Amino acid sequence: MKTCFTNVNLIDGTGKEILKGATLTTENGVIEEIGVGKSCTCTEECTIVDLENKYVMPGMIDSHVHVFMDSDADMMRKMAGSNEVDFIVTAITNLEKQLKSGVVFIRDVGGINHYDIKLRKYLQNGTVKGPDMYCAGKIVTMTGGHGHMLGREADGVDEVRKAVREQLKAGADVIKVISSGGVMTPGVDVNAYQFNVDELTVAVEEAHKAGRKVCTHCHSTQGIKNSVLAGIDSVEHTTILDKEGAEMMAAAGTYMVPTLVAPHFIVVNGEAGGIPKYAVDKAREVADKHIVSFNLAMEHKVNIAMGTDAGTPFNMHGNSAYELLLMTKAGMSPMEAIVTSTKNSSELIGVDRQYGTLEVGKFANLIVLDENPLENIETIQKPLAVYKKGNLV
Repeated sequence: MKTCFTNVNLIDGTGKEILKGATLTTENGVIEEIGVGKSCTCTEECTIVDLENKYVMPGMIDSHVHVFMDSDADMMRKMAGSNEVDFIVTAITNLEKQLKSGVVFIRDVGGINHYDIKLRKYLQNGTVKGPDMYCAGKIVTMTGGHGHMLGREADGVDEVRKAVREQLKAGADVIKVISSGGVMTPGVDVNAYQFNVDELTVAVEEAHKAGRKVCTHCHSTQGIKNSVLAGIDSVEHTTILDKEGAEMMAAAGTYMVPTLVAPHFIVVNGEAGGIPKYAVDKAREVADKHIVSFNLAMEHKVNIAMGTDAGTPFNMHGNSAYELLLMTKAGMSPMEAIVTSTKNSSELIGVDRQYGTLEVGKFANLIVLDENPLENIETIQKPLAVYKKGNLV
C-alpha cells in the first residue's frame, strides 16, 4: 500500500535547505519518491495525507539511553529495590514515551541482567511499541568502577576480553565500557580515568572483530585520550575535554555523544529534588566544563551525535528534544542540532542505510511539526504527529 504525504516543508536531515511544497511517496514504510510542487502522482490506489504546509523532519535517534531507569531522583536506591517485573514494566513504558516523542531508534547503553536483549525481540515483532533498539547488555567496568552495581566487573586484559565476549554471546549490538568515574556512582572521581589503555584496546579488538562498535562512558581528560588511543568509536559525555583531546578525537574520527541534559537536570533539581548530595556535587563540578568541552569539540570539528542519558535523575524518556535545545544554547545552529540528532546519530550507530535522513530508499520515519524548527527549536518537543516506517504512532 502506498501513501502520499503532500504539502510538506521538508527538512531531510542532511543539512540541506528546507524543501518547500514537497510530496513524499512511500510504499510499505519506505520512501519511494520525493517530488516538489506537485500533488500525488500515484497511478494505483494510495492513501493521501495532506500535511497542509506543516514542517517535517526525520525521526530522531537517541544514541544513549537507559530504558530500565525511570528518572527517579535517587535512581540507584530505586533500582536496588526493584525486581524483574518492575524493570520490564518501566522499560515498556519508557519505550512508548520515546516513540511518541519522535525517537525512532535508540541505543540502550547499559541494561539489567540482559533484559534489554530479551526485550528487543518483542520490539522487533511489534508486541511492544517503541523505537527500534540496539542493546549493550551489561556494561563492562573495572572492579569498583562506575556502574559496577549493575555491570560486569573485569580487571586486566584477559578478564576484559572475556567480559566483552560474554556480552557478544548474549547478543549485544554494541559494547559499553567505562573509562572514568561517574556522577551517579558514589565513591568514584569523575576526574580519574579507570580502565587502562590496554584494557580498552582489547575490548575494541573483541568487539570490532565481531562487527560491533564500542562506546565508553567518560568524563575525565585522560580517560578521553585513553579511549581515542584504544580505538573506541564514541565517547559518551566527554565532559572534561582539552584541546589535545579534541584534536585527537577529530583526527581519529571518534564521536562525541555529549548528553548535555544529564548533568543539567541534576544541577537544576539538586538536593531539594531528592538527588543524593554526592551526585549533585559532581554534576555541579562538571556542568560548566561540559559546555566548554562541547564548544571545543565543535571548534575542532569532532563528529557529534545526539544522546541524552535518559533515565538518569529528572532526565525523562520522551524528552530527547530538550537535548537539541541545550545544544543550540551552547552554540550549535538549529540545523546542526537536527543533523546531529538524525544523520550523525545514524552514522555513529551504523544504521544510516535505512535511518537518519528522509531520502529515497530509507524508512519513512517522520516528525510532523506545526512550526519551523529552524526558527523555533522548541517546537520539536511538541510534535503534531510521528510516523514510524510510514505508520502513525
